Amino acid sequence: MTDETMRPMAEAPQLLVSVLIVTHNGRKYLGDCLDSVLDQDFPQEQYEVTVIDNASRDGSADFVEQNYPTVRVLRLDRNYGPNEAVRRILPHVKGQYLAYLNQDVVAHRRWLAELVDVITSHPQAGIVESNMILPQWPEYEGRRREGLIERAYVCDVTSFGVYDFRVVPVTPTTPPIPLLAVYGAGAIANMRIFDELGYFVESGFFAYADDLDLGLRLNAAGYQVLLAPRSVVYHDTDWHFKWDWRSLRRALWVTQNTILTFYKISYASEFIILLPRLLLGKVLKAGQHHPSLVGRVAYALASIPLLLVGLGAALLKMPAYRQRRRLTLSHRRMQPGWLVDRLLHPGWQPDATIWPRRAGATHPR
Repeated sequence: MTDETMRPMAEAPQLLVSVLIVTHNGRKYLGDCLDSVLDQDFPQEQYEVTVIDNASRDGSADFVEQNYPTVRVLRLDRNYGPNEAVRRILPHVKGQYLAYLNQDVVAHRRWLAELVDVITSHPQAGIVESNMILPQWPEYEGRRREGLIERAYVCDVTSFGVYDFRVVPVTPTTPPIPLLAVYGAGAIANMRIFDELGYFVESGFFAYADDLDLGLRLNAAGYQVLLAPRSVVYHDTDWHFKWDWRSLRRALWVTQNTILTFYKISYASEFIILLPRLLLGKVLKAGQHHPSLVGRVAYALASIPLLLVGLGAALLKMPAYRQRRRLTLSHRRMQPGWLVDRLLHPGWQPDATIWPRRAGATHPR
């Protein structure tokens, strides 16, 4: 390999799952993440763990190699972003299923077992994702790794094409929950299905909206996206917007890639209907969690220039995605109008009560 090095790993016959963790300067998270992944209520001989290092400068790869000898490490020569990093590791994975985690995640001990149980019992499921617990929710405190977590925070796309959450009570018999989109902080994929669809991740997206792209492509092709309510991950992330360059760049990428995703998955008549709704959704979302009406209006108005830049960037990039669009639509089994109807009638409402109101903070996605 010219731009990457792989530490060899002993052959593991009949591996069921390959677990991937993409890291970039994630040294402070990797200890807790890997400790939890290697301590699963699941047979150790049935899964492998690989860390893909996107040219970290904080010694992440060295840390893993020195402290976790059973974990394979792939070093990339520069930061390709999470999507391209995953694409580069795919030829090296041995598992029948591909599970992946963000670097800033701690997994419940039943995380992997519950994912495997759902995906093996639902052959039409392309992706099964975990119940994601964020720091502002009470279950995050202590990051309990044993026993039943009694609430699932179900992340999906609203009628305006933006992500939000609802809460579902969880019991030992709660069935998997169908989704339109994916939120990929912790999930498992059936790679056989993606082989049929032509590609797994959209490597053209450096970051953001790749999970939306995954979910929409699967649903459009007639496959399932499910949430396993008893598969829990604790995700150390803040979804609230801050007025800094990193957040502005992230919001721009999210807008651009969301528009490109709907362009790829939609027929022209559908896209014409959906685009204004997507743009309005971004404006409404910008100020949703501000504590005052004035603040919500101010943030919504302030988001418009950024939204227009993202729209312009998406329009300029559309010609480069025509081939991907043709491939995606060639696998689509759902009839015209399906996506519009699904968005306009999602069958659920976001739960606004779960978001703490914080002055000067908004929800970017």
